[in-house]
Amino acid sequence: MEEKMSTHNLEIGGWAEHLLSVAMAKCGNLEDAQDLTQETLLTYLVYKASGKSVDNDAAFLHAVLTRKYYDLLRRKYQLPTVSIDDEAPMAEEQDFMSRILRREQAEEIRREVAFLAHSYRIIIAGHYFHGKSVKTLSEELQLPQGTVKSRLDFGRKQLKKGLETMENKKSYTENSYIPQHLRVCNSGVCGLNDEPMSLAEDDNPLAQNLLILAYERPVSISDLSRAIGVASAYVEPAVDKLVKGELMKRMGDGKVYTDFIIYHKDDFTKYVSEQTAFAKEHAQAYCEAVRSAAAELKETSFYSLRLERYMLINIAESGLWRAMEGCRPPQVFPQRPNGGRWIAFGTLSPNEGSCQPENQDDPYSLSGQRCTRLDRYLNSGRIALYNYESSLGPRQKYSGLGFGTFQELETAILKLFYLIKHEIDPETVDCDPRILKGIPLLEERGFLTTENGRPALLIPCLSPSEERQFWDICERASHSFALQIRRPLSEYIAGHRKQIPAHLKSVPDQKLSMPYEPCGMMFVFEAIRQGLHPGELGYPCPETFTVME
Repeated sequence: MEEKMSTHNLEIGGWAEHLLSVAMAKCGNLEDAQDLTQETLLTYLVYKASGKSVDNDAAFLHAVLTRKYYDLLRRKYQLPTVSIDDEAPMAEEQDFMSRILRREQAEEIRREVAFLAHSYRIIIAGHYFHGKSVKTLSEELQLPQGTVKSRLDFGRKQLKKGLETMENKKSYTENSYIPQHLRVCNSGVCGLNDEPMSLAEDDNPLAQNLLILAYERPVSISDLSRAIGVASAYVEPAVDKLVKGELMKRMGDGKVYTDFIIYHKDDFTKYVSEQTAFAKEHAQAYCEAVRSAAAELKETSFYSLRLERYMLINIAESGLWRAMEGCRPPQVFPQRPNGGRWIAFGTLSPNEGSCQPENQDDPYSLSGQRCTRLDRYLNSGRIALYNYESSLGPRQKYSGLGFGTFQELETAILKLFYLIKHEIDPETVDCDPRILKGIPLLEERGFLTTENGRPALLIPCLSPSEERQFWDICERASHSFALQIRRPLSEYIAGHRKQIPAHLKSVPDQKLSMPYEPCGMMFVFEAIRQGLHPGELGYPCPETFTVME
């Protein structure tokens, strides 16, 4: 016996280094690889010493090493195994290797089952992993047996497809390891929880990337799961939330798709030269309207340069909107969950790993006007806060204040401004401590100042009657501007429309041309260049005003 062992030691000496390299590739660490190699060689020696023959040493050694590796995995993950002892017959080597290969796929199969949609996953797992019959599954799930059988069949086909795809190395998309960033915005009125923006915030890359992956075509939950490399059990709740929030739609066959338009960053820069040329060509129509409106505003008792700036932006934005609405159907804002009425759109940024440089700050950036209203705050009647954000105003004028949504923040700001205006001690009323803590930031950004040790408003504060007078001036000017540019603007936007996937039917015309349209700030800068309004005021000027008695 000892003589035979010694002979075989000589035979396997050349295999040790090769088997160690194979074991390292499987285990990923030297300690496990060495143990695996030694166990494999010991099994080989015992088998040969018993007088049994091995037709193919390489196949035998690889088969034993693979078996022992999967024994290790079984101990860790409870994977299914095929039992092979030292007395196993080796003559039918092809069948033996087939079983080994099947066992090597056990982990892959479990992963593919995890990618199945819930309705298929529960049946596949119940039948194959837990040994439940079709009849038992039918009773437990309260489904007809025919449905259980058809889902078993479909599930098997999906598993086969998934394994074949994996073998071709096309399982995961880049989104699974380099998430993309999708900024979701909207026109209209947000929901109570700041929907739709809150459904795909910056800290929710899973939702963002599911929306990206379901944009070009409707996809199944299994397809999304495989593409993003996350089990369906985790993808399904995220998709359900997006469907409920109306950023996604579900089709009759269970597939889902992203139900809003997605722009790329370069959509907002590709036509800048044409946009600015249009603004320059038609600047006179805007400047005439602004000149007349500014003269009217200066005759009022509530005139200020801050309010004049807000007016310039409003005339440009609302004038362009009026001109475009006059040459196409109006946008219809559907009723949404939590009281919202909005139309969503998104902007896709490059992958985090991309070498593409970020665009420089947009000199013509402008957000749509927001208005926050409160009725009978401290028995005051209606009070309101109007806001723009543009490239002329303070950068990130609300950053650092610690609020989760614009609605929550601007409600707190509006209440604070009312208390300051009416010299009410915040300690005597229900005032959010976060906004009190943020008073120094509001001073720094031009909302407030300090007089005699107390905060005072710097932004315009109009009475309801002054507000009506202000909007009358803006409306006459924007109407005049719109009438003069309606025809050329209609011709311009007809030739600048974004192509979208054929299945996407809910996108209004306005969103097809939105990133390509001349921006209101381009006209504002033309007015500044012509000396109708100063570009620099010498102090921060948030484009904000409030209305209260």
